[in-house]
Formats: sequence, C-alpha cells, structure tokens
Amino acid sequence: MILLLLLLLVLPACAGGPAAPAPEAPILMVSDRGGALRIYEEAEGGGARLVGSRNAADPGYSDTMPARLPDGRVVFVSDRDGSPEIYVAAADGGATRVTSDPPDRPAAASAPAPLGRDRIVFARSEPGAPPGAPRDLYALRLDGTGATRLTHHPADEGAPSASGDGRSIVFVSNRSGADRIYLISDIDAPDPEAGAVCLSDVDPRRPSGTAASGEASDGAPAFLPDGSIVFRRAPAGGVAHLYLMGRNGARAGLRQITDSITLPFGASEPVVLDAGTILFDTGPVYDRGQRGGPVRYAVYRITLGGFNLTRVTREHATYRDYTRHLTER
Repeated sequence: MILLLLLLLVLPACAGGPAAPAPEAPILMVSDRGGALRIYEEAEGGGARLVGSRNAADPGYSDTMPARLPDGRVVFVSDRDGSPEIYVAAADGGATRVTSDPPDRPAAASAPAPLGRDRIVFARSEPGAPPGAPRDLYALRLDGTGATRLTHHPADEGAPSASGDGRSIVFVSNRSGADRIYLISDIDAPDPEAGAVCLSDVDPRRPSGTAASGEASDGAPAFLPDGSIVFRRAPAGGVAHLYLMGRNGARAGLRQITDSITLPFGASEPVVLDAGTILFDTGPVYDRGQRGGPVRYAVYRITLGGFNLTRVTREHATYRDYTRHLTER
C-alpha cells in the first residue's frame, strides 16, 4: 500500500504534470554605476552582472545600446577600439567584434537589433564620414558576413527594430524634415526601401523634407509580438511619452501608455519584455527642491495598458540607468 501511494505521487510529476514556467531573462540596462557606461544584467531578485566587459571603471570607452538575441546572447555597441562598432558579449565577460572597418576610414555603427535567428539590423554611417554624419540601415549575419544595405536615403536613418519573423523593420528617419517612424515590410525584397511607408501621422500634403514648426518628433520604435509598435513621441518643447500603434500607422489609431502625471520627467526608449510588458527610461530626474543635484536617469517597467508601473532603478540612486542609451543625452 505504501509503495502504491508513492507511485501515485511520483508518476504525475514525471509524466503529464504542468511544466514549470521558464525563468525570466535578466533585464538589460546601461549604467554608469561603476564609473563608466557599461551594460548590466539586472536580476529580478536584485544584484547585477557586468556584460561584455571586465572593467566597469575605465572611462576610455563606453558600452551601450544592448539587445537580447534569440539565443540569449547580448549584442551591443562599444567604442573600445576607437570608433563605435558592434560586439557580441562572451560568457567569460569579454566580447567578440562583429563589424569591421578600415582603421583609416572608420564608420560609426549603432542600435543593433535581432533580425530573425542569425542576423542583426543596425544603423551605420559611411566609412570615413565625420561624426554625426547621416546613417543608413544594414543587415548582417552574426559572424560578420552577408552585409546587406537596406536604405540609401541622404537623410539619417536609425533605431531599427525587427518583427519576430525577421521580415519587417521599423526605424526612425528625418527624411520628412522631422524624426518620423517608417516601416519596411520586406527587407529581402530586391529594393527594400522602395516599399518604405511612414507610420507617423504627418500631413500627406506637405512636401518631403519639410517640417512645420511645433511638430512632435517620434523615435525609439519597438515591435511587439503581435506586430504592433510601441514608440516615443515628444511634442515640440515638451516631455516625451510612450505610445502604441498598429502596423497601419498612427492615423489608424494611437494609444498613449505613459503620462506626465505619474512620470513628470517623461518616458523614452521602450524595450519589449514580453507580450504585455515594456521597460523604459525616464529623465533627467531631479529630487524635489534639488534641481542643482546630479543628473540622473531611471528605469521603469509598465504594462501596455499603462498599469503596474514599477521602478527598476534603485530609489535615489546617484548614478544613471538607461534601457539602451540610443542617443547622447
């Protein structure tokens, strides 16, 4: 009888019982808590691990713009070799460089994002171009081969994000005169850029390359698993907040996620954690009555419905935390 009871208790656990939920991947953040901008994995229960570097204090280089690859590795941007290039973090704390340019004609790479299982999409200036030169978008295999140029526009193109199937990308461009979000539906088409459409609700009657004064600017788009897009919108002279739209663009419907009542310092650079939750940063943050104090940025998480706002950054931390640090602040 005792043996039978033991079998009844053990067998359901071995066959047919519900599987344990997969552990949540650690949150990626960019922070200068160690002295220089580095990438950290922030565990849910506390504690942080340095990613892609063994030295957190060396001010000679910065690591920024991390993104989680489908296999769990981390791709990011570093200027440790003199110019911003793309690296993949190694398990031993180091990193492997993915992009490579001639030393006498470097190009600035930025904002890598997973593109399917074995490629990334990123922005890159022309080799030898001066700092701040316009960028175009490229696709590249993780082994550094198969580079494909996706855009050829004289405007600046950046901050790409790819759909889950690796077929479509959204990105930011100032080709209309202000920062707007564009969609390329099929990056493997013979001319991917020919099908680019603007998803921001700009005036279709306005000539290309012009912008009305007082217009809002859009940025940092991120694809959600259902194909919708979360992004940052900042009114002229105002505070940026996060919005949600479908693949048909803002004219088909736009929903605001964050607001200035709960986040007076705004919200930017959303990162998708799961189908219903995003990570973002806010700042510069000041303590009340202490505007002359240190400039800080903080990281929060929130559901797409605008609920369950949770601070990830330590309260009153004196350092700066970002989700990706896509732009200089």
